[in-house]
Amino acid sequence: MEVGGVLVYEGSNFFRQRLTLATLSGKTVKIKNIRTRGEEPGLNEYEANFIRLLDKICNGSHIEVNETGTSVLYKPGVLLGGRIEHTCSNKRGIGYYLEPVFMLAPFCKTPVNITLTGVTNNKMDPSVDMLRSSLLPVVKNFLVVDEGLSLKMVRRGLPPLGEGVVNLTCPVRRTLKSFQWVESGKIKRIRGVAYSSRVAPIVANRMLDEAKKVFSNYLTDVYFYVDNCKGKSPGFGLCVVAETNKGSFMSAESMSGSPNEDKDVKLPEDVGQEAAWRLLEEIYRGGCVDSTCQPLVLLYMVLTAKDVSKIVLGPLTPHSMHFLRHLRDFFKVTFKIEQHVDNSLRISDDDAAEELKIGSNKLLLTCVGTGYTNISKGQI
Repeated sequence: MEVGGVLVYEGSNFFRQRLTLATLSGKTVKIKNIRTRGEEPGLNEYEANFIRLLDKICNGSHIEVNETGTSVLYKPGVLLGGRIEHTCSNKRGIGYYLEPVFMLAPFCKTPVNITLTGVTNNKMDPSVDMLRSSLLPVVKNFLVVDEGLSLKMVRRGLPPLGEGVVNLTCPVRRTLKSFQWVESGKIKRIRGVAYSSRVAPIVANRMLDEAKKVFSNYLTDVYFYVDNCKGKSPGFGLCVVAETNKGSFMSAESMSGSPNEDKDVKLPEDVGQEAAWRLLEEIYRGGCVDSTCQPLVLLYMVLTAKDVSKIVLGPLTPHSMHFLRHLRDFFKVTFKIEQHVDNSLRISDDDAAEELKIGSNKLLLTCVGTGYTNISKGQI
């Protein structure tokens, strides 16, 4: 709802979406009634931490939070970028902060060089490994050149103590080109990393052996490497990524619980098997990007030149569905969504056609870009 040029929302859901899109669109947003009926009303620690990160990336932002923290007024400034250091809340993973940063970084005034400290892998948010495997290639496709684009894990940190360090560098662009991305291709190889911290090194081998048993039923080009680190907190996990012959990436991850805080502590074999099956589910869902990358691709489609962009995706996640609604609110752009039919699978025999049906029903999303221009960056 828009009141006097200010977009007004209620509740704590999709907090990052609203502030990120407000920053890009330059629109003022007000979020009220944040957990007013909860036992701990108002902003959580990690949400306040995210606001501080936005304030570091932007110059001239105006932020008002009432005494109880149940209402936030955010008037965005200019995306500045540059060198930034930020300590994230250990209540959420660094991936919680990196996803919005990937949306904002290409449109800053100067190239972004940001160092984040906190939890690199947890059960709630996409890990740094997942974002580096699947989301970073998507950003490369849109920025055309990958010079100056990197995501490095300096030190791994698991919950609850964290203390992991991640460095992201990203070049800036004035405009984005429209695109047609309708072929996802076939899986040609699977890669992954089995990581562990403060546990026996054999744990990582037990995870990857179990995952390989699952993948060996489908293809032979499977390779994992092991990362045994000396972090502050014990734990282990497995991140796997599948690459297609068309340059698409699908990623998934499973992680053990913390022995100190989580009652559901898994065996290494269970972690390996769960990661493998989650990746197979992502492959079944299909599309040109995995479910983690859907919001980023949808945003870039809206920000491209005033031309038609198309992409084929698997079933939309609830997060992506709400993101489409917010794109309509902030940029006045609606998507045409229709079922995608792969003409290459059309054959006359209905029974054979049913056998050839691959994965879940795919969606073709089409929109006309807004011609968004990075006003912070000078003429190239």
